[in-house]
Amino acid sequence: MPTIDFSEVKDLEPIPNGSYDAEIVFAQEGVSKNDNPKIDLRWKVLAGEFAGRQVFDTLTFTQNSMYRVKNTLKALGFAPAFKGEVVGGDLIGMQATIVVSTDPGSTDPVSGEEYSPRNKVSKVKALGTASVKTLLG
Repeated sequence: MPTIDFSEVKDLEPIPNGSYDAEIVFAQEGVSKNDNPKIDLRWKVLAGEFAGRQVFDTLTFTQNSMYRVKNTLKALGFAPAFKGEVVGGDLIGMQATIVVSTDPGSTDPVSGEEYSPRNKVSKVKALGTASVKTLLG
């Protein structure tokens, strides 16, 4: 039976704010708390000191967030005039440069549960045409 001593386990700290070349390693379609279609993403940093670390992101398909969805998909290689269905599984393996920032920790006002600081994807930029899959649209 495995044993563990929590005093010897380091907490996972957010990666520093900055730009990282990354690949989508997980993309799952779902519905947000407000019943809007969404795709949850997991980006894996490709190189450098933080290679292998993952950053979570969500694309929510609402009128107010469509600007971010459009910019993300264009950075992934979708045609500027793309029109059609976005399938989460098709995004796996696509690469881009993600701009990462850190949300500060917080406390849930109802439960009092503490939340640690965590990374978020602020922006997605194209890596360059040689390393990005292109979808015609």
